[in-house]
Parts: sequence; structure tokens; C-alpha cells
Amino acid sequence: MPVSNPKVSIIIPVYNTAKYMDECLSSVLGQTLKDIEIILVDDGSTDGVSDKLCDEYKQKDDRIKVLHKENGGLMSSWIAGVDLATAPYLCFVDSDDWIDTDMLEKLYAHTDSSFASSEIIAGNYIVEKAGERRKETQAAAPGEYKGDALIALRNNLLGNEVRPVTLSRCMKLISKELIQANIKYCNTAIVMGEDVNIMLPCLCDCERLYIAEGAHFYHYRLVGSSMVHAYNPKLIGNLELNDKTFRGILQDKKIESGNLQLDKEFVIMLLVVLKNELRSDAADTAGRVRKLFLQDDIRKKVMSTDVDITSKANKLLYACIRHPNRFIVSVAKLIINYYDKKTN
Repeated sequence: MPVSNPKVSIIIPVYNTAKYMDECLSSVLGQTLKDIEIILVDDGSTDGVSDKLCDEYKQKDDRIKVLHKENGGLMSSWIAGVDLATAPYLCFVDSDDWIDTDMLEKLYAHTDSSFASSEIIAGNYIVEKAGERRKETQAAAPGEYKGDALIALRNNLLGNEVRPVTLSRCMKLISKELIQANIKYCNTAIVMGEDVNIMLPCLCDCERLYIAEGAHFYHYRLVGSSMVHAYNPKLIGNLELNDKTFRGILQDKKIESGNLQLDKEFVIMLLVVLKNELRSDAADTAGRVRKLFLQDDIRKKVMSTDVDITSKANKLLYACIRHPNRFIVSVAKLIINYYDKKTN
């Protein structure tokens, strides 16, 4: 029987991920919290298998809803899932990832019914990659954030080498009303940073944030074809779109430090752009990097914005951005290629 009053709606976007879906769905259907509904959103899969698997799973468990839609990208998929959700809390799981079977029960235990319309319960995650498995933990201390503590956090959400709270929609329980109130900010043209596009306004609006201690329940499968781990020539254009979109959000939410945060965030994200360029197989990497980072507008932002870089790898990348000479670029490219081969 379908759950008449589910506590959590789990939204799973699906696009050509058939080989991962059994592991994902088994982890979701096996949740120790039983009062859930599962929404599979097939985003026009073209592999001839993923869409059929969605329907097969619906026949196995009547807590599952399936929506087949035209391809519109990840953001359009989870938005469509939100429209179908009936529970007061939402949980997002990508169909190539999986979760511990007690994740929902343990995160739900930290909810506060008096904040049911405006809270976020954040867990942690484990990166699962060939040759590498590492735990990632929220940088902000575990516990409850309300009032002044939340205001302080909002003034530091972006522009850090390590964000205080991961701006992923996954590994969290999020009030459905909070998501619905902020969908208007979502720009479906964004293809890197889609989750920031919704989590940034939600964190600016929420009345309560709870960061669970430990809670490494979510398993994030890192694949070489993902946007920030394979070369994409459109990344710099997307960064500029992100910058404009996120500045608008922080201005709307009246975050006093908004512009400073975004100035720093732009420089931090240039490290991602640089790593992307270093992964290109095209000739004359150093020449391309120099041309990009010596552009007047980019160079002005890099040289006039102070950012705190602590990791050795990022210090090298930051040196490349500030001084894009051929020697530094060549060394960085060798290191990136070595790391990719080691962990793939």
C-alpha cells in the first residue's frame, strides 16, 4: 500500500544510469524509515533500459511514483519531482549514488516539528571513486544553528576553499516549503553549480539548520565524465552565469557580505576552471591558460581579491592563476594527469 502520509519524499532523477540503479534503489527501498515515498523522474533516458527499470521498480513497490519527461537536464528533473512530492521533507538522491539504509531514520530524528516548513538537516558523505574512498564532513561544527548563528553562517557561505556547509541538495533533509519558495531562483541554463542555485537561497531563508555529527550516510559516486572531472570548454562561461545568478540571490536575500562572498567565490571557482583546462588534450595548454587568465576582467578580479588558500594542490593552482607562465602550468598539468590516472 502507498504511504498515505509520508514523512519524507525521496526524489531520484534518472538519465541513462541503468547500471547503477539497482544499487541506488536497493539502498532507498531498504530504508529503516518506512513512511516514505520515492519519486523516480526519468529525464528522457535514451539507453532503452533506464526508463523501463523505473517502471519495473514501480511494480515492485507501491511507494514508488514514476514520471517520464522530455530531457531537460538535472535541475528540471528534480524540480518536476518536487511538484509530485507530498511529504513535508524532501531528500534528493542521484541515481548513480547510494545511501546507507538508516540514513533517513537518523536524519529525521534531528528534525524539529516547530520548524517543519523551514529547516535543513545536513549529513555528510563519502566520495566513492576507483582507487579512492574518502569521507567528507561539513566544515561547520555539528549542532543546531538558529538566529545569530545562522546569520553568521550566511555571511560566509561562499568564497571559501572549503565551504562551511556543502551546497549540495543531496545528503540532507530539506523542508518542502523551503524548496518550493525558492525554485523561482533556479536558472536551468546553469550546468555546473545547479545545486548551489537552490541551496544558496534555501540556506538564506531557513529558520533552522542542523548539522548531524558523523552521519557519513551518502555515497557519492565520482565518475570521470562528470562536469568538473572531465574537460568542458564552456566552463568559464558557466562560471560567469553562476556569478550573475548568485549575486542576484544574495542581493534579494539582503546578505550584507554578498558581493564580497561572490568576489572570493569567483576566484575560488577559477581553480576549477584551471583544472578543467589542464585536463584538455588540445595542444598548447600553457598558451590557452595564459590567454584565459590574462584577460583584463579576470586578471583584475584575481589580483584585487584576497582569498585564503591552504591546500598544497590549490596553492599551486592559485600560483598558476596569478602567474600563468609556461613552467608553472606544465608542472600543474603533470600533477593533475598523474592524480587522474591514479584514481580512475
